[in-house]
Amino acid sequence: MKDKILFIGYGQITKAILRGMRGVLSGQSVSIAGKDPAKIAPFLKQEGLEFIDLKPCENIDITDSVVFLTLKPHALGQFSYTGQATAVLSALAGVSIELLQARLQAPIFVRFMPNVAAFLGLSATTFYSPKQAPKELIDLLASFGTAVQVDKEELIDASMVTNGSSLAFLSLFAQGLIDSGVRAGLPRAQARELVEQSFKGFGALLAKQSPQEISQSICTPAGATIEGLSVLEEKGVRGTIMQACHAVAQRYKPKS
Repeated sequence: MKDKILFIGYGQITKAILRGMRGVLSGQSVSIAGKDPAKIAPFLKQEGLEFIDLKPCENIDITDSVVFLTLKPHALGQFSYTGQATAVLSALAGVSIELLQARLQAPIFVRFMPNVAAFLGLSATTFYSPKQAPKELIDLLASFGTAVQVDKEELIDASMVTNGSSLAFLSLFAQGLIDSGVRAGLPRAQARELVEQSFKGFGALLAKQSPQEISQSICTPAGATIEGLSVLEEKGVRGTIMQACHAVAQRYKPKS
């Protein structure tokens, strides 16, 4: 990519994206802007990304840059933006393209929703643009995982429940399984190892089978697994998951 790449923000999702896409950053002009971007310097050194320029500023020049907005949504208004960017790619949950266009100048705006698996190049990322996003921008989003285009802006916020927040929910379930293994007598280290591998196996199965098919292949008539599933259904676990996801979606309805 010929254009400069500018990250505004230096928190966890910035780190995750940088680590995931570092293979495509070599030879690029990359910078990070914010009030105190030196906070990310130890991470850049650790990851061999010390060529990235740090720009402490509140008036940010975005001229001829592909801008990644990876700061907290409420912090967008704490900066002024001068010049016209080549494109603006925003990971700000609940911040509409209409609002972005009122703050920054660019011919192309893209909203995207990644997750922290970008650290491993395994993010599930949704993206939307009112104009057709150039292939080189899509390639950037795909450099830290899988990029899935949605055809309505509101689906970006809906995808908070499937990819943005879902790893936190899965983490809670994983912790419950590990604790259950310990309760049943397994050493914690072994319980964790087994749950980790089970999640890997589940991901591979899910790529080929529906959740229902996976469940049915495990449950035998009058068996232990169907007994456990019946308890989860009696406790309304599926409905509770849906309620939690609905709460996430409501929290991040777009601001314009």
